[in-house]
Amino acid sequence: MNRVIYSVLLIFAAINASSQITKQNWLIGGAASFRASKYEFGGNSSKQSNLELTGDVGYFIIDKFAIGIKPAYSRSKLSYPVTIVNTYEIGPFARYYLLPTERSANIFSELSYQYGFMKTNQGVSQNSNNFSGVVGCSLFFNNSVALEFTLGFSSYLYNRNQGKVNSFIAGIGFHFHLEKEK
Repeated sequence: MNRVIYSVLLIFAAINASSQITKQNWLIGGAASFRASKYEFGGNSSKQSNLELTGDVGYFIIDKFAIGIKPAYSRSKLSYPVTIVNTYEIGPFARYYLLPTERSANIFSELSYQYGFMKTNQGVSQNSNNFSGVVGCSLFFNNSVALEFTLGFSSYLYNRNQGKVNSFIAGIGFHFHLEKEK
């Protein structure tokens, strides 16, 4: 019974909420995502599962369009040979909301680039370049807090061994939309 009550309250809050995705507001938040990948290197391939934690800080330069910086940490496990990979990344992102600013639910698209450093449990380390594109839905609880769901694709390019990882991404996160004081 409590779940039903909480669900109704959540829906009611989302219907009555509006967002602050307008010029000169800040976007601060984070997400957890899961990636299912195929790692290709030197004619060989391996399946990879990955858990990634990201944060981001952005600024709306115009209504519905924010740019910012996104740090990330991910932990991956390759199936063959069995390898654990820890990766630290940072880079810019651009996000655009597709629906009107007063909506309590909004759809967005986001593109990002991240430069990273990865190290395996076998002592191998190298740099990477990650290009990602996601689409998502923001559900605003009020004018400042949104729960977000994302789906997307990313491609990692590794510098030293010329390897490449293409990934499908599914994520969930929270973002705070902070209004600039006037």
